This record gives sequence, structure tokens and C-alpha cells, in this order.
Amino acid sequence: MGEKEDVAVVKCSSYEQKKVDKAIKKALSLLDFKFKKGLKVLIKPNVVGCFPKKQIATTTHPSVIEAVCKILKKEKCKIFIGDSPFTNPEASFKASGIDKVAKKYSAIKKPLIFEQEKQIKIIDKKGILKDIEVAKIIKQVDLIINMPKLKTHVLAKYTGAIKNLYGCVPGGMKQRIHLWAQGEKKHSKVLVDIYQHIKPELNIMDGIIGMEGEGPTSGDAKKAGLIIASRNTVALDIAATKIIGFNPKKIFMIKEAVKRKLYSGYKFNLVGMKQLPFIKFREPPKSKRQNVQGVINKRFREKPIICNEKLCIKCGTCAKHCPGKAISMKPYPTIDRKKCIRCFCCIEICPQDALGLEK
Repeated sequence: MGEKEDVAVVKCSSYEQKKVDKAIKKALSLLDFKFKKGLKVLIKPNVVGCFPKKQIATTTHPSVIEAVCKILKKEKCKIFIGDSPFTNPEASFKASGIDKVAKKYSAIKKPLIFEQEKQIKIIDKKGILKDIEVAKIIKQVDLIINMPKLKTHVLAKYTGAIKNLYGCVPGGMKQRIHLWAQGEKKHSKVLVDIYQHIKPELNIMDGIIGMEGEGPTSGDAKKAGLIIASRNTVALDIAATKIIGFNPKKIFMIKEAVKRKLYSGYKFNLVGMKQLPFIKFREPPKSKRQNVQGVINKRFREKPIICNEKLCIKCGTCAKHCPGKAISMKPYPTIDRKKCIRCFCCIEICPQDALGLEK
């Protein structure tokens, strides 16, 4: 690996298909990336769940995926589009419109739901988990295209290319991982474990409309008007965090990847623009941590709460998917503070944005 990897940053003002097609072609040209004919290719978008009101800001847009599929089709590649949304995968793919793209271009005419595929275990004695379970097809394809969304994140501060690969872990396994690796630092190490064993050959980020604040699902839509691409996953995340005004050295998963020598330093070679654009994204709410230890420190840290009972539809999704089983319905969600592991999955999967952080 060279000291600096190329990162292509291309302007794209909307999701109009012709504009997106042009931006994707330009990004690949700037990277001098060409697909070989007849490859078996897996596209991994970011499909968190079914959020009809905010789908455009939470999920990789279908027009960006289709632009890539058009190029692959010309090269007679066998295309698969897959992910493992946290809840209701079929509805999530349908709400996003990705199901239509899969029907048009995928070899199986539908999106792959990773937990419904055959699984394999990847042994990693040095990792947090020791073994990682993923869909078998991830290891069977010739090429993986990682297609994240530009968003902030309440736990990891930023979610991009490295974190998007967490979706390769099937269904309920994610909940168990949150129990095993609690907190931002440990969870970030798990994310790098997963990245180490998957390492996509191409990363294309949908930064046309992203999300700021309480991402990845409860924040606000933010237009950045960019397509960001790189052969290197870590380099893309370093560039993306700088674009939105974050310090990549303070994003634990990036810091961990550099520490493990999966990327050399924090520099990259910008192609497509003379200067890196700056589009400030609002950060997730900061913790109320005090500069003291023990009980006081614990008392003032972030805790998920009901933000607005008028928004809550008492669906029980948060309780069903809480890794620590800390939520009970009475009839609104009630959180047992002692059981809460602060993974913020409840905030991430709430379809109504009824859950948020204390501020």
C-alpha cells in the first residue's frame, strides 16, 4: 500500500438518473477503475430499515446503485445487491426502491437478505469476537462494491464506509455483538475486525443527501451534493469526515484502522477537485460526562429516552430489538437504566423518531 490513496470527489446536485450516471462514471474514471468482464459482483448499500419519511437521508439512493449496475451490465457482470437491515428487510428494500433496481439488474431479480443466505464463520483469534459470521456469498464473489451513505451516528459519531460493512453481519447477530462489545471504542474495534476480513475493492459513497445530528436514522437530512469514491475504505472515510468538519483522528474506527496499519496515516490524494469541499454537518448531541469518575460520571452520560410520546405508535420495535433487553412497553417504551448498554439501537430503529438522547 502506498502512503496516499486516491479519493475522487465529484459534485452531483440531485438524484436525477442522468446526473448520477455522469458523476459515477467521472468518479471511476478519476480512480482509473475499470471492471473486468464477467465478474461476479456484490453491491453492499446502506439499508438500515424502513423509514419512509427519511429514506432519502438514511439509505443509499437507488439511482446511485443503478448507475453502478449500468456499468457492470455493459461488462456482462453477474450482479448481486445485498444487505441485512436491522428490521423488516423486505419492507426496507421496498421503501428504499432498491428492490426495483435489483429486479432490473440482479442475477436473482431481488435483493439478497444476508441472514436468509448460507452462513460461514471467519475465525479471528486476535479480534474482539474471535469468530465472525457472514453470508457465504460475501466470500464467493469476485468483487465487493461498498456503497455507504454520508451520515453522522449517535454512537460512532460518524458512519461511512468502514461501518457500512457491519451490515454484512446477519440479523440478530448484531444484537449479540452489541452485548459483547459495549461502548464506542470496543464497538469500533469490532467494525475494524469485520473490515479486515471483507476489504471491498471499491467504495462509492452517496453524499448527495446525507444526515446530520442524531444519525443514522433520527437526524436531519443534509444536502452535500457529492459522490465520494476510493479503492481504499479507510481513505474514503478520512476524506468524508474532513468534508463534514469532523477530525478523523477522533473517530475511533478510523483511528483503530490506522493503528492496525490498514492505512498509512491520515493523508490521501484528492482527485476531481483542487481543494476538498467543506460542508459542515451538525454533530450528534454531546455527552454530559463530567471530569469525575465513578457514580457521578455514570449518572451524567447519555441515555436514550422517549422524546415525544405523540410520535410513538407503541409498535414495540425498540423493545423487540434491544440487545440488553432493557426496554419494556408500559404502554410506551420504558428503559431500565441498569440494563441499558448505550448501544442506541433503539434510536436507530425507531420508525417514528420517538426516541432520542437526553441533552
